Amino acid sequence: MIPARWLPAMLLALIIGGDAVLARAAGFDCRKAGTPLEKTICQDPVASALDEQLAAAYRDAGQRCPDAGLRTEQQRWLHEVRNVCRDVACLAPAYRRRIAELHTRQCRAAGCAGLAQRLIGAWRQASAVGSFEEIAFAAGNNPRQGRFDTWLHRRPEFVNGRWQLEACELRLLLPGEPDASAMRMTLRSVDADHLVVLEPDQTQTT
Repeated sequence: MIPARWLPAMLLALIIGGDAVLARAAGFDCRKAGTPLEKTICQDPVASALDEQLAAAYRDAGQRCPDAGLRTEQQRWLHEVRNVCRDVACLAPAYRRRIAELHTRQCRAAGCAGLAQRLIGAWRQASAVGSFEEIAFAAGNNPRQGRFDTWLHRRPEFVNGRWQLEACELRLLLPGEPDASAMRMTLRSVDADHLVVLEPDQTQTT
């Protein structure tokens, strides 16, 4: 039995064999908090929790869509939005908006192209949503395209299909079908254990 998971949008899973806590209650080391704003974030549980969530969202966005623009964008937000606040009433909605922006941030074409090699491998559905129960991507001569096979109820379903990644669009062409009939999905993220794609009728991951 192959251990794996798969979660919506569709999420695919790769088949694979005390003081310190308080000091990092926020998304940064509170022992190094130097400004009144940083101290407010560390002392307030709501602001501290939001700062942690922001740090996690930023890391996820960087792994999902690595590009130099993200850091510049984040620094601009810190200086022009967060650092303008003087209390939690201002900080909380600003943080929530920024966290939402990071979660829905679209990959730039170069960032998605760089994720193509991470597709290679076998994946199994980890949710009730998705077109395939199991799918395996193999590399081709072009680093952004190759072939794929799928399985249904542990039996072969489609063999020698073709996949292609253009910008952030993952195209799956079933065997014997014309190019115009390719299934089109939006690549959201790929890491060591999970592949997340949005099918055309989906608007967000869960």
